[in-house]
Amino acid sequence: MLSTFWSSWVIVLTVIFLVLMVYVIWYYWRKNHEADEDKELHSFDGIGENDAKLPLVLLYSYLIAFIASAVFFVLYPGMGNWQGLMNWHSTDELQQQDTKIIDKKLEALNADAMTLTQLAEEQEVVDYGNRLFITHCAACHGDDAQGQKHFPNLIDKEWIYDSSDSGIIQSITHGRNGVMVGWKDVLTEQQVEDVSTYVASLQSNRAVPAAKVQLEQGKQIFEYNCSVCHGDNGSGNPQIGAYNLSDSTWVHGGSINEIKTTVREGLDSVMPAFDKQLSNAQITALGAFITHARIAKQQSIASLDQDLVKRGEYLAYAGDCVACHTAEDGELFGGGLPFPTPFGTLYSTNISTHVERGIGSYTYQEFHDAVRLGVAKHGNLYPAMPYTSYQYITEEDTKALWTYMQSLTPVNTMNQDNTMMFPSNIRLGMWAWNLAFFDESALTFDEKQSDRWKRGKYLTLGFGHCSECHTPRNIAQALEADKPFQGNIIDHWNAPDITANELHEHGWTMGDIADFLQTGHSAKGTAFAGMADVVKNSTRYMTREDLEAIGDYLLTGDENNRLDPNTKPLEPTGFTAADMKTKEFQIFADTCGACHGADGKGRKDIAPALLGNGIISHSEPYNTVAVVLRGLSPDYLEPNRDYMPMSSFNNIAGDGEMADMISFIRNKLGDRHDAVTRDMVKDIRIDLEKSGVTGGFHDAK
Repeated sequence: MLSTFWSSWVIVLTVIFLVLMVYVIWYYWRKNHEADEDKELHSFDGIGENDAKLPLVLLYSYLIAFIASAVFFVLYPGMGNWQGLMNWHSTDELQQQDTKIIDKKLEALNADAMTLTQLAEEQEVVDYGNRLFITHCAACHGDDAQGQKHFPNLIDKEWIYDSSDSGIIQSITHGRNGVMVGWKDVLTEQQVEDVSTYVASLQSNRAVPAAKVQLEQGKQIFEYNCSVCHGDNGSGNPQIGAYNLSDSTWVHGGSINEIKTTVREGLDSVMPAFDKQLSNAQITALGAFITHARIAKQQSIASLDQDLVKRGEYLAYAGDCVACHTAEDGELFGGGLPFPTPFGTLYSTNISTHVERGIGSYTYQEFHDAVRLGVAKHGNLYPAMPYTSYQYITEEDTKALWTYMQSLTPVNTMNQDNTMMFPSNIRLGMWAWNLAFFDESALTFDEKQSDRWKRGKYLTLGFGHCSECHTPRNIAQALEADKPFQGNIIDHWNAPDITANELHEHGWTMGDIADFLQTGHSAKGTAFAGMADVVKNSTRYMTREDLEAIGDYLLTGDENNRLDPNTKPLEPTGFTAADMKTKEFQIFADTCGACHGADGKGRKDIAPALLGNGIISHSEPYNTVAVVLRGLSPDYLEPNRDYMPMSSFNNIAGDGEMADMISFIRNKLGDRHDAVTRDMVKDIRIDLEKSGVTGGFHDAK
């Protein structure tokens, strides 16, 4: 198909040519009438040239050629994008020949007595079906049959309609008309929100941040309005094309926002019928190709070592791949999560098995190089991809991770372009960065330590990549290797100091750390912001043994993180009778105490304890100040422990008054005696206000 400009240009040239032909005919027709055969025009060497008429046979031939050309351009393609009244295509002739060939082939095979699976073994039939697929189906389902956005994948196991031979032939022959009504005139916006959140939660591998009461309300709405088509458990109905809502395949997008749009507006998913365009033999060949492609994909998955797949899945969650490679409420491993940096914004990529948009075309070596060396097919990766930590992953675990990734369902999500400023947008510069900061030394272990400690170090520094958030970075965004786990500001929160000394000061035990990583809750506090995402998408899937190993490593310490034997745990006393008479306590009781209790020991299902809380007792007061200024939305890590949202107190108190109150709380409930100053609160407030995350209810993310 030509562009409008070139199509117009071709038409203009063609018309000019036809006009010239008319002029030539007219010119010689007139000359014939004016010719005088007795008149000599020229003489050369005694030979005279008379004014003879043009032979009529030549003139008529020219006229016939003109008429034929004009008729051709009217009936057939030739003038730009004009297809002609006959709507003829050059492929028609070839298809007619191919149709005769495939008819004979299927007749010779007695195809009527064969299944599509049997025909899928006939390469000639499959090749012909492939050509038909590219011509008629690829625009919607993709060249590889993995589906475009809003169009289904034909090579996975999750089929919307009947996937039997008769079902496939039925779909191709008569098309499908999958209509879902919109509910915007029936349900309120809150009901749409509730049912969409519930539908998203039906996926077993998705942790939906929602209160238990909202999920219950959404379930009731679903059972009353949606279950008649999709079933009580959302498993769908292939007879009517009602989608299975409990699997990981989402044709129209599985984020809560996309589900809300579908619920609100409905769907009109129409597949055209091909019974008027294709013969029965062609439809059969097309079905054979689809079956062949599906069998090949399923055989590829089935051939994977299932023990490796299972181990790789565990390691993928231990490595927190989901959290980074899944956009907010997006499809798992579909990418699109933004990473703001001082040099611009990076977006995580699609790492599903989608051939065009994911890593479906990667070889093992290419996958290995991307994960452990930071070199992808398109060039050097930015260190937002923690290859500086993943370099420590063993070859065996890398192969297990690769095997699991091969078993994933393709996600048809387009990668977003990074918005990095010059010269950071030149990936070649990462070669120099790696040369300066990428230490490829092997991970070493203190042989005096236990196997549990060694396992903990491997998980903490490798898959867990804890240092990527909890270690300060220099101006080039490289980790400061001599300051491991000493804390870092990320997304306007402090990823706290988790050195051995700091943890011992807070009184953390190995059990506390394991509880915290497994549930997001412990005697020392509750996970929020980025750490809540880590628990939700990663550590809660890990074994208790591995979580305790991480705790053992962090508490014992290591190089540049030695435990000072003189470190003493903090001993917060709580509020005394004298404290309760102070102005600071009255401010606390009127604000924080309403939810956290007047004694600071928390209230069940409302707010966690502040007495001995790791955030309150931390040596760095940044998060305490930030929580007061920003507020928090609960992350609903456990359905039976739904804390209430915490509102922002940004406009409740001035910098000085807030500094005094926080100092008082940290002193009495955290045993921290260093004062929080007015300037500290002011600086943090200015930083947060510039970023737009203060006031009202705020999501910690």
